[in-house]
Amino acid sequence: MTCGRGVSDVMKMNVAKAKIIEVFTDVRAHRVIADLIRKYSTNKNDVREAAIDGLTLSDCREILDLGCGFGFFTETLKGRVHPQAVVTGVDVVGGYEKVFLETCREAGLEGKFLSGSASLIKKLPVRSFDLILCSYALYFFTDLIPAISRILTANGFFVAITHDRNNMKELIAVTKDVLARNNMLKEKELPLETIISQFSSENGTELLAPWFDRVKTVDFINALVFPPEDGTKITEYVHFKGPFLLTGTEYEMEWVVQLLSIQFQQASFLQHGFTISKNDRIFICSLPSDGHVRQ
Repeated sequence: MTCGRGVSDVMKMNVAKAKIIEVFTDVRAHRVIADLIRKYSTNKNDVREAAIDGLTLSDCREILDLGCGFGFFTETLKGRVHPQAVVTGVDVVGGYEKVFLETCREAGLEGKFLSGSASLIKKLPVRSFDLILCSYALYFFTDLIPAISRILTANGFFVAITHDRNNMKELIAVTKDVLARNNMLKEKELPLETIISQFSSENGTELLAPWFDRVKTVDFINALVFPPEDGTKITEYVHFKGPFLLTGTEYEMEWVVQLLSIQFQQASFLQHGFTISKNDRIFICSLPSDGHVRQ
């Protein structure tokens, strides 16, 4: 994961990861933005529903949700897995525990929560989980793919969702433009771009294939389209995503987010609306193998 990067670059990226994690801890804000995304998406399906659609999960008893957050991926399992299934959520943010366990209860599932780095899965027993979920988090710990393969049962599934490299490219472009015009753009890439590149649509199969004999991919094509009359809604979206875009930088967060909001609202009207790319890819992995032997 660190190959080709200097020590200082890796340290900066780790700081960026830690700060990004801190941004998304408000479940109410998440629900509001989730509703906004559904309203303005060209693809009205739920990507997490699409990820498990068609999978036979009725025998899954031991389930792991890596980077579980509030449990949005876990809630899609309602009525799909074994009635005695236990879902273990793992997240570095301990504050997610209460909401995650409540999500499990609402889905009719027994829930457990482990607070800490995803690396704790290295200590879990071999072949101990029938289903492992990971949505928009694997780019934080690609080095754990071998460990994920090790703890997945022979007939189990590992389902991961991630972005493509052009995710939010329009939002990123405007952010860079605003920073450049204010003499604040210091790096070629924003920390967000660097992090997403660790595990994306483009390199996911390459990273997973050594550790799973079967890797199926499903593309989830989507975009957010804001019409000019809804300029205030894109402002809401920018206020939510702004810290995520800028975390790990030295920029004055509130000031830059305000500039971005103004810029996007103007752009929305000038361009007769504004479109933001939101394409994802789903990876469905099975038949775990000893990648180090195959290599």
